[in-house]
Amino acid sequence: MDYVSTTHEAPNHTAVHDRPVVTARLLGRFTIAIDGDVVDTQSSRRTRNILAYLLTNRRLPVPRDVLMEVFWPNADEGAARNSLHVTLTGARNALSARCPEPILQRTFDAYGIADSVEVWVDVEEFEHRCRAGLQAELAGDLDRAVGCYELASQLYDGDFLADDPYADWAAPTRDTLQLLATDVQSRLVDLYAQRGDHAAALQLGRWLLASDPCNEGVHRRLMYCFARTGRGHLALAQYQRCSDALWHAFRVRPGPETRALYERMRDSATRLHRTA
Repeated sequence: MDYVSTTHEAPNHTAVHDRPVVTARLLGRFTIAIDGDVVDTQSSRRTRNILAYLLTNRRLPVPRDVLMEVFWPNADEGAARNSLHVTLTGARNALSARCPEPILQRTFDAYGIADSVEVWVDVEEFEHRCRAGLQAELAGDLDRAVGCYELASQLYDGDFLADDPYADWAAPTRDTLQLLATDVQSRLVDLYAQRGDHAAALQLGRWLLASDPCNEGVHRRLMYCFARTGRGHLALAQYQRCSDALWHAFRVRPGPETRALYERMRDSATRLHRTA
């Protein structure tokens, strides 16, 4: 995103590692790389889905029955087991084409990422940065909070598994991460405004409203930024956009806080006009 002023990169794969490094990006377009070499996840939708699921749930091995229920809920047990075997074989083949060391491991009747592999997943890093930013904000360290929120926003390169929108198992995670990203970016707008970086607040706020035009909090922050930069007429116009969006979507008017801010700005503009 253009408004982010800091950068964050996945692990550097140019150094020599004692064990393979798997880098997985699940926000936006799904990709996996092993020591920098991209794994083919586009040839087979089943391969892509099983790898994404195991990476998302990599903290503990996933039981075979769970995988069968997630991906083949309507198949009989024998057919589901055979489909799982074929899918895991395809996943292993795709991974082994980039690394001879096993990336997937079986533990009794459960499957997961091998313990011998170092793994970096963008979702985990995104969530970590969000938590760190909130902790810093609550502690009053606003500069650190801004830095963490900017890194989180940069990591959020799109919705979870955006290139596979019909994967049912991914929907709850996608919704949760989408709400978290909106919350973090809204907080970032607030922090930009608080420290007087009105241009950054306006840029990010407009970007947020393009996808969520009913976000009243962001509308209020834009009204505030316009007012603080001597553009009261734009602040009043922003209120009207907020009111129109809410009425069009829900047939409701802005809440008391937004209306009160508008009335103060309108009265201020009226007084200035009379004294001019």
